[in-house]
Amino acid sequence: MTKAVPMKLPADFTWVEATADDTWAGARLMIEGCRVLEIHPCRDGWLVSVRLHDPLNPQANVAVRSVAAGMRWAARWARSRIARLRVLAAGERRHAVAVAPMPLPIPASATVAPRSPSIQELADA
Repeated sequence: MTKAVPMKLPADFTWVEATADDTWAGARLMIEGCRVLEIHPCRDGWLVSVRLHDPLNPQANVAVRSVAAGMRWAARWARSRIARLRVLAAGERRHAVAVAPMPLPIPASATVAPRSPSIQELADA
């Protein structure tokens, strides 16, 4: 049996395949660090699950017989939606960016009053 190579995708799309050291199995399609979909084991086969949710066009999971078959299906699926996936990934990255909270202004009523000198400070003076 030959292992067919998945369809070519633009450079911002990358495949990450699980290694023996990973806690997951299968492959993931990423776009600039954002997970688009993943191929994972399910019973006696494999399942392609879309992780980048599109509210305008929801996608069901797809059963495939191997990781290679899932990669071929996913590449065709992604190729037909390249522009939309880039928009969705940009939105995901925007939501994932951690923004440092701005300090709240201290109200004038909460200012600290000058402290009175201690007895030791008065004795030393």
